[in-house]
Amino acid sequence: MAIDYKHYRLPWPTMIGGGIVTGFLSLGVHILMLQGLGIPFPGRVGVPAWASLLNVALAVAALMYLDALLREQTMLRLPWRRWLVLAALYATLKEALRGNIMNAVVTTAWTFSAAQTISPVLYSLVLAGLVVLVGPRASKPALRLVAAAVIALVMSFAVKPTVGAMLSPLMSAIAHLDHADVYPFPYGWHVMIWAYLTYAEPVIAAFVTAALVWPQLRGRRGTIVKFTVMIAAIKGAILPTFLFSQFDKAGPAVGMLSESQFLFEALLLGLLAGATWTWVDRTKAISKPVTGPF
Repeated sequence: MAIDYKHYRLPWPTMIGGGIVTGFLSLGVHILMLQGLGIPFPGRVGVPAWASLLNVALAVAALMYLDALLREQTMLRLPWRRWLVLAALYATLKEALRGNIMNAVVTTAWTFSAAQTISPVLYSLVLAGLVVLVGPRASKPALRLVAAAVIALVMSFAVKPTVGAMLSPLMSAIAHLDHADVYPFPYGWHVMIWAYLTYAEPVIAAFVTAALVWPQLRGRRGTIVKFTVMIAAIKGAILPTFLFSQFDKAGPAVGMLSESQFLFEALLLGLLAGATWTWVDRTKAISKPVTGPF
């Protein structure tokens, strides 16, 4: 089932209000734990390669599930359209732009940070391409898991090193533009304003994802739960809390608490975006034909 949003009026005040609440609360729990409660940033130096690979595989599996939902949309049945949409959603949910903007804010190395954005964008394009290519051919759940593991291996040991090697000359040439942080932790208002403003990237991505998949998820058991877990898995925020934490040098308990700030952030992002779209859907606000412009 698909909804032709072009001919329906979307409730922008509700969506914008929901987006603001989603961004404030989901990012707020991370900032509260990090700066308010003094919970340390995760230390992942000792995380083994196989654990990182499992996390990538889970993200790929979630992306394949998203691809399966998108295939039911008439406008996204063409593979090349789905490829671009998946790449954009993955990159923005993973905060490809926001991460480097925040790095630039803290270091003031804007040019170097801008160049660093190329790598995650290329990674997202390749990953989305593999998912679109393999996804429709992996119809059974077991086959999807195998396909996700294979794609994770290819991305981790072939694509990522290749992209790094391709960009190495450029990054080496502008390495002199990078430098240490200008604004140390804990961050002041100047950095925090940028943190909240740029968090619009994953919030918008979550809302766009909800808009695209809600017709397919509507009426199924545990709709919001499925959507929330999918968002958290794509962001790679689930396994670190339970797996990466076991290798933290400060101990599993501290590691779990440290990693959990990103898990809570991702879960709230998916939950609140899903709850907003459920409200929009139940009020039938997207089911009122209009004659004016979209």
